[in-house]
Amino acid sequence: MNILKYGMAICAMMICGAAEAQLSVGYYKFKNGAEYSGELKRRKPNGMGRTVYPNGDMYEGQYLKGKRDGQGTMMLNIGERYIGKWKEDMKQGEGTYYFTNNNMYVGAWEQDQQEGKGKMDYFNGDKYEGEWSKSKRNGQGKYVWAGGAVYEGHWKNDLKDGSGKMIWEDGSQYEGHWKNGFRHGKGTFTYTNGDKYTGEWKEDVQDGKGVYYFHNGEKYEGEYANSERTGKGVYTYPNGDIYEGEFKNGKQDGQGVFKWANGAVYEGAWSDNERNGQGKYIWANGDVYEGEWKHNMAEGTGKLYMTDGSVYEGSFERGKEHGKGVIKEKDGTVFEGEFKNGKKDGDFVEKDASGKIIRTGTFKNGRLLDDKKM
Repeated sequence: MNILKYGMAICAMMICGAAEAQLSVGYYKFKNGAEYSGELKRRKPNGMGRTVYPNGDMYEGQYLKGKRDGQGTMMLNIGERYIGKWKEDMKQGEGTYYFTNNNMYVGAWEQDQQEGKGKMDYFNGDKYEGEWSKSKRNGQGKYVWAGGAVYEGHWKNDLKDGSGKMIWEDGSQYEGHWKNGFRHGKGTFTYTNGDKYTGEWKEDVQDGKGVYYFHNGEKYEGEYANSERTGKGVYTYPNGDIYEGEFKNGKQDGQGVFKWANGAVYEGAWSDNERNGQGKYIWANGDVYEGEWKHNMAEGTGKLYMTDGSVYEGSFERGKEHGKGVIKEKDGTVFEGEFKNGKKDGDFVEKDASGKIIRTGTFKNGRLLDDKKM
């Protein structure tokens, strides 16, 4: 009889323990003041339930050992909402988050942050689909602007960073390297008019070495600064003309050589795309001018070497002999006098090869008015 009573007592204890381990429905209050109602196990939330937080937030979904775990919905008092997977009280797995600004994220989560692949629909109509890390666009992804622009490539901390391709609304496009949201490094930009630049970039501007192909057939290869041809470079024209030298703010500026397709060559100083300063010009027929230039014309003092052997040395104005000048002929005779608009004009002295004066006189607009032989 005693044995029977003892056995019954043990059995009763086992039943009570099993009952305690079974799920039940009840109420639980967390240390932070949140109040839970739903399924319990060992007096803790376990299974389906609802929790209302002191600030008005509310969670409804699955619990495991007192923590949100499984499928659940969290509604915040600020109007944001999350529907998806949880693990140990954190958003983990696939889920959808609705932001107060009407953005919506659908994708992977890890430890309460957007992590992995996901899609964000922005309130303004923009869309991003790709990789995330720490709730920011990180890794490969595609961003489509509401206006039609598209970027597809690598991201870092919500900014275009690494290799990627951007197509703007107007059809222009860039493919290459990015850094901190800017075109930075090597890349190619194609303009809507057909022009194309391939080369180095710095913080969204052409900077460094590059090649620019114009839609009309012209081509520049050389150095850039702040999106302008600046430094040394070569500019080639479709007709065969070519300039090689220094540039500044997109224009020929400094020392350079221009070779025309017809054989003419200029070597010397440039400014504002014009021959300005000291320079040497060789005509296709062999004539040579060496001296000062202004606005693409001989201006100042210089020497003009003619193919017939004669040499003019003196003043020039607007590309013509003007002012005092000396002509030395091939046979050694010398003409010293005044010139105007490329013609002899004024008093003159003529000397032989030994320096002896052989004639004097006066010219007017290239016509000899009078002369006197010595």
